[in-house]
Amino acid sequence: MEGASPSPFDEPPVTELITTELSGSPSPVSGFVTPEVQGRQKSPMPQVFGILAVIISVLGVLMNLLGLLAIPTELDLAEKMEQNTTLFIVWAYLEPIIGIIVSVIFGYAGVELYNYKKRAIFIGLGAVALNVVSGLIASYVASEFQAGITDSAEWGQGVAAFGAIFTLFCNACCGMILVLPLLISPQDLE
Repeated sequence: MEGASPSPFDEPPVTELITTELSGSPSPVSGFVTPEVQGRQKSPMPQVFGILAVIISVLGVLMNLLGLLAIPTELDLAEKMEQNTTLFIVWAYLEPIIGIIVSVIFGYAGVELYNYKKRAIFIGLGAVALNVVSGLIASYVASEFQAGITDSAEWGQGVAAFGAIFTLFCNACCGMILVLPLLISPQDLE
């Protein structure tokens, strides 16, 4: 019985059953499994601008610390030019301190922006507003100092105008660093 058919007592051949696991929930209409919906990922834009704000903050703190170290030299120069007024002396000490405080607040806003917090924008814009006021006062003090040195009111007004324009431009750029993530991806900020 060489060509005999297999005996019914032989074990049947084993076939592997391949199963696939579907994820999702059954559709009430057709009974088929609907595909799983993936959520939208958060934009990395707030984190990028948050890091940029922290870098600017660190540079601001370092520059204002150097400004604190330069106060004696600045006052000596003003005394040699006989322009050592009370306004100049007070502002020479006050400006770097205000700059350090503003830079720290701006850095905190950068950290909050990195963590996708919407309040970072308002904190940072408050710091920018303080810096604008400080810069405009510094422009006025510089114009008074320059007008006293050259005995020319026009030259002092030119220095004040340049200082005010420079202050407004720089602070507008810093403000845009904070506002752009809100304009680009407002749904990502909490």
